[in-house]
Amino acid sequence: MKLQQTATLFSCLFLIGSAEVIAGPMMGAMSADFGVRSSAIAYLPAAYGLSYGAVALVAGPLSDRWGRKRPLLAGLLGFALLSALIPSAPHLLAAIVLSALAGVCAAVVQPNALALVADESLPEQVGRRLGHVFIGLMLAFVLTPVLAGRLADTWGWRSAYYALAVMAVLAALAVSRAFTGGAPAAASHTDFMTTHRHALATPGVRLRLSASYLWLGWVAGFGAVVAEVASRKLLLSPTDTGLLAGFYGLAVIAGNLASGKLQQVVGAAALPGAALVAAVGLLGFMLPIASMTQLALLGLPWAVGYGCAGPLHHARLSALSARYRGTINSYHASLLNLGIFSVSFALGSVVPRFSVAVFCGLVGAVALVGACLLVPWRREGRTAASQTT
Repeated sequence: MKLQQTATLFSCLFLIGSAEVIAGPMMGAMSADFGVRSSAIAYLPAAYGLSYGAVALVAGPLSDRWGRKRPLLAGLLGFALLSALIPSAPHLLAAIVLSALAGVCAAVVQPNALALVADESLPEQVGRRLGHVFIGLMLAFVLTPVLAGRLADTWGWRSAYYALAVMAVLAALAVSRAFTGGAPAAASHTDFMTTHRHALATPGVRLRLSASYLWLGWVAGFGAVVAEVASRKLLLSPTDTGLLAGFYGLAVIAGNLASGKLQQVVGAAALPGAALVAAVGLLGFMLPIASMTQLALLGLPWAVGYGCAGPLHHARLSALSARYRGTINSYHASLLNLGIFSVSFALGSVVPRFSVAVFCGLVGAVALVGACLLVPWRREGRTAASQTT
């Protein structure tokens, strides 16, 4: 895969991740304009994740039949239009609907982008290339909260969504130049339902997809609302919460960069070990905190464990079947974003009635259950594990 192609798909994942976390540090400013409590703004990423999860089930199989480029372009342009419309929404419900439609577009973008990584790479390079592209998703957790928080304090929260729309247009232009139309994938002669059946019949796929929701979805979902959690624990400004979320994003990237080395040292145990660290790290947010520094240190196990285990989990899923890679990716993306929706919905539902510590305990408990599903994989041979590096 060429550098231009890697950078293009990197930017696509950056956009998808940015849409998940952009509202986090701006919830206070957005709530004032919409006339609602700040926790209600969490329904924006919740709607995004829910529609994403539903539509991804269709987008992946279609990419296995008809190719990747044209759906990817359509998804990026639709994402740009909807992001530009959110700032002009007359009320919160309209913004939620627009966010949900943006999730539909994102559901078309991500499976096609990730399938292109495998399509354009040598088999032994797929895991490493996926890691490079996934840094784009994780970088969104660093830059987007910081920039969004700063924009909310200076030019207003609407400017952040306009910037997201411009970046989506630029990404679409990059896709049009970096990739050819390509031939339909290997599953082009398989009907739609058969594609689903064969993908789900792939050995090991159902257990790992369960972890995509229960572990990765809830761990990633917490990243979408961590700025609001931090502001409720310490009463921080949008700029400070954005900086804190950006710090966690750096820790996620550090975990991603360390994942290959960790797997070389401990083999197949790297994935379940890092997943357990991330889940237990979420439970740490239940502890009382007196300063921003303490909170930053407390969140490191969650962020580093998430960053390390996330790409390993996806790479193993992607390696299960070349023929139905797009469909398996679509299930993974769907369940991942269903987890993000679940966390955002829980924030909007639980926090007004209970303390933020109860919310953190709930998210940590679900993620711990999901991480336990990964523990038996530590007995897999190093041959299977080597496919992800």
